[in-house]
Amino acid sequence: MARARLGTLLTASVLMLQMTVVAGSAAPVKPLRIGYLDHPGSALVLTAAAKNLFKSEGVQVRLIRYCDTESGLADLAKDRIDVGAFTVGETLLQIADGKGLRIIGGGGTVLAVDPADLDEAAKAEQESGGIVMMVAEGPRAPGKAVLTGLMTALIRAHQSLQKAPKAVRDRVVTQISLPVPDRSVHFEPSADYRRMERLWRSRDLQKEGMPRDFLATHLDEEIYCDALDRLVDRDGLKDELLKKLFSEAVCVPDCCPKDAKKKNKREGGLL
Repeated sequence: MARARLGTLLTASVLMLQMTVVAGSAAPVKPLRIGYLDHPGSALVLTAAAKNLFKSEGVQVRLIRYCDTESGLADLAKDRIDVGAFTVGETLLQIADGKGLRIIGGGGTVLAVDPADLDEAAKAEQESGGIVMMVAEGPRAPGKAVLTGLMTALIRAHQSLQKAPKAVRDRVVTQISLPVPDRSVHFEPSADYRRMERLWRSRDLQKEGMPRDFLATHLDEEIYCDALDRLVDRDGLKDELLKKLFSEAVCVPDCCPKDAKKKNKREGGLL
């Protein structure tokens, strides 16, 4: 019954354009407009909406579906949406082109072929189709508290999907977008600077004259780290998946003191 309920809730969420006002609010709150690609990798966003995880983290949202990343990023730049869930390859290309985008989290990547069977170029091409979460830089960008609540909900959605049997996860994914027969979807809620840097280098996006830390300035893993901290403070490390995410979390190079980086690698703590 619980599995059927997850599928039913997810289907309903795709049709929603706006979640209800957070309980206890004295006045209507402007919803966070999340644009998402009609893509299996957007499952974290839609699962968080279906299970009311955004609401429980104090974030009122409005979901807006897009059929292509270019349109979504254009609307993000024009302040028609506040947060985007679009493909990482096109996002990195626009960052390299000078667009003011900041990646704050990850999503899902369709694995048509096992990465172990691919060379580096083919692996990068496959990963470029995965989903990441981003905001446009500037005074209209959502505040840190709102984005931390958003990422907390997405991590909880990741926990929910990973705990579900594979058949349930596959059903969830096919309800979001076109079926992906004989393929799997790998979910990673973190922006993962190391992966972003590998894709950046593979596409030769670091041009002459760019600061060495150009890519790092367009990633904000602190939001993800704060979301993990919130969950750990609340629930501890009893959950094995949360413990794994916590141990793997790292800060973008140069954003934290060197001693803190060494401590993180040694003890598995957040920076």
